[in-house]
Amino acid sequence: MTLDEIRVQIDAIDTQMKPLFLDRMECAKHVAEAKAEMGSDSVFVLERELSIIEKRAADVDSVLYDEYVAFLRHLMSVSRRYQYGILKDLQEKVLAAELEKAGLDENVEHHQVKIGFSCDKATSDLNLFINMTKLNKIEVDQIKLRTEDGRQKITMVLDGNIKDGSMRQLLCQIAKESEGFWIVELR
Repeated sequence: MTLDEIRVQIDAIDTQMKPLFLDRMECAKHVAEAKAEMGSDSVFVLERELSIIEKRAADVDSVLYDEYVAFLRHLMSVSRRYQYGILKDLQEKVLAAELEKAGLDENVEHHQVKIGFSCDKATSDLNLFINMTKLNKIEVDQIKLRTEDGRQKITMVLDGNIKDGSMRQLLCQIAKESEGFWIVELR
């Protein structure tokens, strides 16, 4: 097969994947709507996702296993991002609690949001959190990482205003999917 023939085949596969992706996002929308009706705020259930990944990747050849798992984890993260965008009441609840805990007023003029959170080093999803900043069109101005006793402690300075919908969606997702999340300051 020539390179051009391979590219034609890849284009055909991508064309087939698009409607499946759109169907999956439609299902994610229905999940978010059902969760909103139930008053549930558990978009991210790590044990369920790990079980799904284990089951779906079980028969994948070891040569592509890690890539397939990364694909599934990213797809699930994108799906959750979409759900957090739909769940505006959850965003408001999470951010109001975090702002109150930090003693911050979202109405103060600012152009950056400094946050902190932690993750278990062995199971860290830091790469997905960084990718979510890009998907939400939020630029990272600064990131610091240190590891203590198997825990990654991360601080990030994000360009933008906490009142922006994309920022709220991003912060809600990080807050719900990390440990020890806090809003450090509004700059």
